[in-house]
Amino acid sequence: MKTVLQDALRQVASEIIAVLSDDPFPAAVYPECLCSAVRSYPVRGGKRIRPALVLWTCGALGGDVRKALNAAAAVEIYHSWTLVHDDIIDEDEVRRGLPTTHVELASHAAAAYKRDKKACDKFGCDMAILAGDIQQAWAIDLLLRSTELGCDPALVMELVRRLQSTVNRGLISGEALDVELPMRELNKVTRAEVIKTIVGKTVCLLQFCLQTGGAIALGSTDFNRPELKNLADYANAMGIAFQLRDDYLGIFGDFKTFGKPLASDFQEGKPTLLFLDAMEHLPEAGQKELLALTGLPEYPMETVRKIRALLRDSGAADRLLKEISGYTDQALVCLNALPDNSYRQLLIDLTAYMLDREV
Repeated sequence: MKTVLQDALRQVASEIIAVLSDDPFPAAVYPECLCSAVRSYPVRGGKRIRPALVLWTCGALGGDVRKALNAAAAVEIYHSWTLVHDDIIDEDEVRRGLPTTHVELASHAAAAYKRDKKACDKFGCDMAILAGDIQQAWAIDLLLRSTELGCDPALVMELVRRLQSTVNRGLISGEALDVELPMRELNKVTRAEVIKTIVGKTVCLLQFCLQTGGAIALGSTDFNRPELKNLADYANAMGIAFQLRDDYLGIFGDFKTFGKPLASDFQEGKPTLLFLDAMEHLPEAGQKELLALTGLPEYPMETVRKIRALLRDSGAADRLLKEISGYTDQALVCLNALPDNSYRQLLIDLTAYMLDREV
């Protein structure tokens, strides 16, 4: 990652932490363990990419980025509730190097109430669901208070409406499809269904971030304006490329740098474009072998290497890299349509980092 980009992301992180730490909304939440859980993910860290997209898009279109600070912090909180719920669904135990919310709350229950593991685990999941619900309310409340930073009330109300309708509905539907697809026969899932999942889980919130920054800069509620439609196109290309890159690294990445177990999609039986493409081009024997490598209890490197060989032999790996490159080019074309300034360059650098990353 370029030093300029790193410094800019650190600055965004510092500004977002300042907003979240001083915000009074969570203070009235009780009991204390729930209040702590509500604050946990938003202040824990992360790259703050979504807030950066709000602020830098606002700046790229000539807006006052200070007006977009509450909106930028709101999307970080909104993203947090999706992670809290997603961690429960995926039964993940670690997030950003620390226990996930439901695990942390289960540990609290074990220490505070001395109950058996089953009861404490249920407490952890129940409380984490509630924490995510409150985070969603916090995000909306903070977005509404963008009026305090000089944003037009009509624009703020339109942003809230879009967050509650388009984003909420699309994101949850995408997550539901992600849960449903592994229940079906993997070789009968279609490419269109996988793309639809990506658009719901990843693209719709990125699109909201970009168009929110743009709308605040332009002071406009007309999302059919060419500038805002261009940002939507950028979000679509970047979001799909980002997820495809993640799928690729999930098999071909280095465990030490990727930071997550390799072949987790195979273990969970989640269909990816990489898998579907390989199944389409492998001979019958190869298809059977690849199917037999899904849903295993463990994935030692020997098994991962077998999967890699099948994906390479089918040509699926190379075709996916070409597809990622194509979406990346589309994203950069959209960015090049923005005014030439330092914020546009930051967006270009961020795009290159996200789509060429090894982690």
